Amino acid sequence: MTPLINLVLLLIKWPVALLSVLALPAAALTLIWLLLTAYKEPGTTASFLMGVGIYWVLDKLIFGRRDVGSWFSTFEHEITHSIFAWATLHRVIGLHVTAHNGGHIRYVGGGNWLISVSPYWFPTLCVPIILYASVFSDPHPAWAIALGLTFMFHHLSTWRETHAGQTDLQETGLLFAWMFLPTANLVAGGTVIAFASGNTALVVQFYIQLKLNIGDTFSLLSF
Repeated sequence: MTPLINLVLLLIKWPVALLSVLALPAAALTLIWLLLTAYKEPGTTASFLMGVGIYWVLDKLIFGRRDVGSWFSTFEHEITHSIFAWATLHRVIGLHVTAHNGGHIRYVGGGNWLISVSPYWFPTLCVPIILYASVFSDPHPAWAIALGLTFMFHHLSTWRETHAGQTDLQETGLLFAWMFLPTANLVAGGTVIAFASGNTALVVQFYIQLKLNIGDTFSLLSF
């Protein structure tokens, strides 16, 4: 089954890249729509932004310093690789993380571009918090702050990790990465912001608006 999944992902790799480029304006417009909606109906946005701000300050004072190292961000990076390896039915057989010299995972099954590129758009640490707030009808009010913390952690660590010398991006192809990642990040980030501002209902609205905007984009391109 794993070779078939890898083959399918290989066949759709460049169509996905092209569609990502074409969908980028629609994703940007949808994110603007979301931010305006969140401003008018803030929900728990203030708590989410508090978490964003707290982590930004902590990163500037502590976590972003070179002498502190990056063990945890590297660990989160490699765990994200592992999640997408498991999702595409690869057996993970090893994980190595260091504070200053990066890390790597080992898996059986050949690999694919989705595994390689996953940490550069998927906010792994946000997912447990979203699941927690979705499952419990009366979650602790601090969940939105925690979501803001993990959201900012993801974006700052991803910003530092995304560069042309990154072996993951070289493996998947720098051209593909630059075509795919902007749209993927806008959609993933929009999903988190929508949940923070209005829970599942606004996430659904976000995707409906995204679909409409993509439809409008392709309608313009058809002329």
